[in-house]
Amino acid sequence: MHALGYVAGQNIVYDMRYAENDPTRLPALIDELISLKPDVLAGNEPVTRVMLTKTSTIPIVLWNSADPVAAGLVKSLSHPGGNVTGVSMQWADLGPKQIELLREILPNLTRVGQLHDTNVPASKFDEQITREAAQNLGIAYIAYHVANRSDVDRAFAEIEEERPDALIQGGGSGLLTGLQPGIYEKAVRLRIPMSSPGPRPARQGALIGYGPDLAAGFRLAATYVDRILKGANPSDLPVEQPKKFELVINIKTAKALGITVPPTLLARADEVVE
Repeated sequence: MHALGYVAGQNIVYDMRYAENDPTRLPALIDELISLKPDVLAGNEPVTRVMLTKTSTIPIVLWNSADPVAAGLVKSLSHPGGNVTGVSMQWADLGPKQIELLREILPNLTRVGQLHDTNVPASKFDEQITREAAQNLGIAYIAYHVANRSDVDRAFAEIEEERPDALIQGGGSGLLTGLQPGIYEKAVRLRIPMSSPGPRPARQGALIGYGPDLAAGFRLAATYVDRILKGANPSDLPVEQPKKFELVINIKTAKALGITVPPTLLARADEVVE
């Protein structure tokens, strides 16, 4: 927003609330924000779902969405048709690609697990297409469903017992994104390679990060806020999708797991974390 000419306290005021990975706090926090009569609301997919139950008139800018159409937040990407618009990061489409990348590193991959945040509506679609992709490759698929921090701890207890060959993280989850460094530490401790959506996870300790840059999505969402503040109607602003997908591989994590990443895959990577 600063790059677009906005300076906090001069021509814009930011009112922020943090649920601290506890979705049950969202309704009360959003009520607080609405009581301040904002010109625009902004949030990720689970937050926007709750916002829509509170207002149909205040414009809402969506960022970090797995699939806003599947989530029922917009009628279509080209014609949102309501008070929500913004950015779809296509997280729900990345599971099959993550399996392909893991299989290049682990040719004998036979069992893959995937963490799903049930607060993300598109997680059902993500699970379906990832399960189908795994089965088409003859790989057994295990879904681990979580809704809060304690569920993540429970899921890792199950992962430790069931020992899948690799793990994938479902996309669009504020919960899992907030817990990422700890999740990757657990995966390395269990010696289970993990792939997550977006390039940033590999910089935080995942073996593979693949997908659109979350920071770029935030910057794109800021342009929607700008346009709405200047009078644009959210129903007339098509939802945009990322144009670039990045592959980042963490060699330090690979060494900790005793894994050798094929040179051909390293050559295709946009970034290699040493």
